Amino acid sequence: MKILTAYEDERPIHGVESIAHPEEHGWAVGVDGVTKIVIYAEFGQQAYVPWLAIYKGDAIAVRLDAAGMVIRYAQ
Repeated sequence: MKILTAYEDERPIHGVESIAHPEEHGWAVGVDGVTKIVIYAEFGQQAYVPWLAIYKGDAIAVRLDAAGMVIRYAQ
């Protein structure tokens, strides 16, 4: 079985939350106007860094550094 990177995994993301601060507000599709969550790469210092785009409608409302985040996939 091949382990996919987060970028290769094509399953829809349902929600994300912080590992370090689970009591903080996470993000989930269908809650507070969130329509989709997409993971993508931005070039950081010497390497690509995973980021999450939180969409409300067709526009990105929030961008989050994906380090330290739990990603939950739709069932």
